[in-house]
Amino acid sequence: LAIAASVVGVMGVLGPEYVSTALGLSPRDFWLVVLPIGLGVVTGILVLNSWGRTLPRRLLIEAGLFGVGAGLALLALAQPISAAISDGATQLGGLPLSSAASAFATVIFIAYFAGAAYGLVAIPAQTALQAELPEEVRGRVFGVLNMLVSLGSFVPIIAVGPIADQIGGTNTLLGVGIGIAGIALLSITRGPKRHTAQEN
Repeated sequence: LAIAASVVGVMGVLGPEYVSTALGLSPRDFWLVVLPIGLGVVTGILVLNSWGRTLPRRLLIEAGLFGVGAGLALLALAQPISAAISDGATQLGGLPLSSAASAFATVIFIAYFAGAAYGLVAIPAQTALQAELPEEVRGRVFGVLNMLVSLGSFVPIIAVGPIADQIGGTNTLLGVGIGIAGIALLSITRGPKRHTAQEN
């Protein structure tokens, strides 16, 4: 949950510059990225309500965290991806897909995907804490969780800006995405033994 919360801080710092660089829009148009992320979160929640009970919570959380990291990395690579899509549409189908339209569609799709992945992290993690924690330690655990979530939201605001000034906002976004996806893979490969959906 703390790692997922850090994404909010990262996007808050890098988002306006990203919109200017990737889409050639005003930083005020950052809502064009935030809106599909929000719609993706809603979609993730709806999917969980329909099919989430059949899968182990830990698997959902790890898959969602990997999706969040992959989404950030893909957002950083949206320009070359959209250029390839535009070139392919022109050469294969003869469709006059402009690079601007391709970039806009690519960013919206990736942002929607990242939002849905975020929903897969937040809801099962909160549910697992509520269901599995003994009542006598629940308050202390949620107190620590709130502190970690606050740090996860606040620390990127301090750290990401100077890093982006040195290596660029897009490279910073790519590095953060790869780091989050790496943490998810580490959890998948080295985490505790999985339980079945019935046990969860």
